[in-house]
Amino acid sequence: MIYLDNSATTGVRDEAKSAMLPFLEGGFGNPSSIHQPGHFAHAAVEHARKQLAKLLNCAPSEIYFTPCATYSNNVAILGRARAIDAQGGSKHLITSAIEHPSCLGPAKFLEGNGWDVTYLPVDSEGLVSTAALEKAIKPQTSIISLMWANNEIGSLFPIEEMSKLAADRGIFFHTDAVQVPGKLQIDLARVAADTLSLSGHKFYAPKGIGILFKRQNVNLMPIVFGGGQESALFPGTEPVANIVAIGEAAECAQKELVETEAKLRQMQKILAESLLAIQGVRMTGPRELDKRLPGHVSVVVPGIEGEAAVVQCDLKDICISSASACHKGIKQPSHVVSALQIGTNLALGSLRISAGRFNTAEDCHQAAAIITKVVASLRKTSAPVS
Repeated sequence: MIYLDNSATTGVRDEAKSAMLPFLEGGFGNPSSIHQPGHFAHAAVEHARKQLAKLLNCAPSEIYFTPCATYSNNVAILGRARAIDAQGGSKHLITSAIEHPSCLGPAKFLEGNGWDVTYLPVDSEGLVSTAALEKAIKPQTSIISLMWANNEIGSLFPIEEMSKLAADRGIFFHTDAVQVPGKLQIDLARVAADTLSLSGHKFYAPKGIGILFKRQNVNLMPIVFGGGQESALFPGTEPVANIVAIGEAAECAQKELVETEAKLRQMQKILAESLLAIQGVRMTGPRELDKRLPGHVSVVVPGIEGEAAVVQCDLKDICISSASACHKGIKQPSHVVSALQIGTNLALGSLRISAGRFNTAEDCHQAAAIITKVVASLRKTSAPVS
């Protein structure tokens, strides 16, 4: 099997598995307990916090462990909104039309509760400019939430410039950076984000663990209650084995960053050139690969349905994904691809191929050849799609 769906989830790397084992066997203490097993677990959690801080170039005290990035995003946006409400602040949120649902969901919740929300449109390449953000800012703007890299179309937002724009105006800035670690450098001395979210299973740690970076002196109020863990922002007994694993994955990602980015760019070029050679295929997201997430290629293929191509590729042991889906019997493209305004029929032929550190150039050549054959076969049996 050739797995090329790393934007959806990654395998767990051996270093992370090995780091977990002591905490799945004898070291099962609760980090809040004051006996020796508890001290052992607590020390492991704090070590992982330091590993994450090194990856992000921030203080360990600014790292909070969470169940996943969905929780991180919700606490960042809704927790900040609660703090603003408590202080009688103004209620204007700016986000983009192509955010992950875990950011759009809180935005829509706030909109339904009296907040003014601006959803910035994207251009034909799925990008929002700093100038467009600046134009959208009002005197009442109190929260800006923009993703660093889009999971479906690979577009990279100019987060350093955007966060500085917000900081210069005293506006809280959150970024969903889930797709970035291990692919591009994250330096929070340069990026003026107040909060930033990551998810372990996107960079070779297990599912069920994420982090929220919260800059010192930034006020968030909890939205989940019941315990004092993680400064009461994420109450609940810490999953020590998963925390240790994400710490190890972060340390490896930091050490391997230059090598991994170069490898992903090489594979991305192979995939892009091969797929764009198919008649009628168009890139979704930026055409220039250096404006895309490393290793990420997304296209639309006229004359096919994306889901059908995914299924046929799976039968040939190639794992990719599509941004179209069947919901309640109705085929429809995702909100991200729809935002590109390329037409519903064409958008239904979307494919996403995302390489990872376990892939090789040969994998990409083989997968591209099989995808090309699948497309040709589907076009012979499908009704014309314009």
